[in-house]
Amino acid sequence: MKPGKLLARFLAGAAIAVSAAAIGSSPAGAQQVTIKMWMHEHPPRIAIDKAIIADFEKANPDVKIQYEVIPVAEYPTKLLTAFASGAGPDLFNQYSGLVGQYYNARILAPIDYAAMGYAEEKALIGQYSSGFEGIRFQGKAYGIPTEVSNYGCYANNALWKEAGLDPAKDFPKTWEAMQSVAEKLTKRDTNGVPIRRGFDFNWVNRNAFWNTLNSLMHQRQAEAVDEEAYKATLDTPAGQKVMQFLADWSNKQKLGGPQYTDSRTDFLGGKLATECSMGIWGIPQMKDAKIDFTVQPAPRFADATNDSGFDAYAFYMMVNARSSAAVQKAAWKLARSYVDRAGELFAGAGLFVPKQEVAAKAGDANSQVFLTELKKAKFSPRVVGFDQVLDGILRGRDRIIQGAEPVPAVLASVNEDLNATLKRERARFEAMRK
Repeated sequence: MKPGKLLARFLAGAAIAVSAAAIGSSPAGAQQVTIKMWMHEHPPRIAIDKAIIADFEKANPDVKIQYEVIPVAEYPTKLLTAFASGAGPDLFNQYSGLVGQYYNARILAPIDYAAMGYAEEKALIGQYSSGFEGIRFQGKAYGIPTEVSNYGCYANNALWKEAGLDPAKDFPKTWEAMQSVAEKLTKRDTNGVPIRRGFDFNWVNRNAFWNTLNSLMHQRQAEAVDEEAYKATLDTPAGQKVMQFLADWSNKQKLGGPQYTDSRTDFLGGKLATECSMGIWGIPQMKDAKIDFTVQPAPRFADATNDSGFDAYAFYMMVNARSSAAVQKAAWKLARSYVDRAGELFAGAGLFVPKQEVAAKAGDANSQVFLTELKKAKFSPRVVGFDQVLDGILRGRDRIIQGAEPVPAVLASVNEDLNATLKRERARFEAMRK
């Protein structure tokens, strides 16, 4: 995600520097503390990270930060391997879909509000418009959001106009209506195969499909996995309706499917008229690609019982519960310094830290769509063995869509496999507690 002029314009010069007095400077002669800090690679953010660390070390001369940036593809595995061996970082950032397994392994320390300079939880959380729901377990919060996002639907205005449609007036309110609108926007070859899709789901990006599936389930007051009971709940009437809708989209309406290039790439390349798997961070990319666009809320099912669009997801700054008490306190203090630079992170790295002062300044209509929808959004289930669970769902999806197997039979089989996976992976993560 590259910083865009849209984000930078209203935040230029508004970076928030944290003074030592804000959270308490370190006393002279205090014992030296070293914090091992791991972050996944996001190039626009790295310079900001280094500036925050330099400022923090200057204000806290008794604290030394060992900062390491790890490639995105390697990061989840490297984290778990390090935690399993007892060599994990003291402070780290990670995706909300994976936090369930860290919590289950008792890796996460609950937020130390006093160490962050707050008298109580309300003083911290009151500064945010959203985000803590995805890191709260049994009433306690275990991390600070450094990015919160949700998907919206980007319409390529030129391609809609070419089809005689206006996204401001004609964008569908329901997924059922999206079928006919997408057909009007679709261009096909002589064999009826789409050469430009009107809209398609992001089948290729694993996390995007997980988010989309659970978002569709949430509109029917259901979800793929019950995280409290640790039971798969995909084989339910709601799950069957969602999977049948996806199968019909690909096989009956022939509007897309897993065989196509991922939707984000095709939208930015002008081969897709509507894209619904990008967040507010996509706005700079639209400008870079010189796409005249409009953002619209996600459709709902006609019989939806929950008025929610796409699920929220987040990245959290978390502290290792196995680190010493002194290191944990210093790590939470550094986390405070980090999120207090929310303006810089948004303007310079496209990361929306949902602090009130940042949300209040995102005033353009397209940005407001995301913020309004975010208030209605849920988080997808947080489960142990996230990748293995998702593998099982994707195998079932492909049996239905590419193998043309009946939805009820496949989901019954998938549910059984998922429950075995959840049981096995939970036991594996429980072993990490020792």
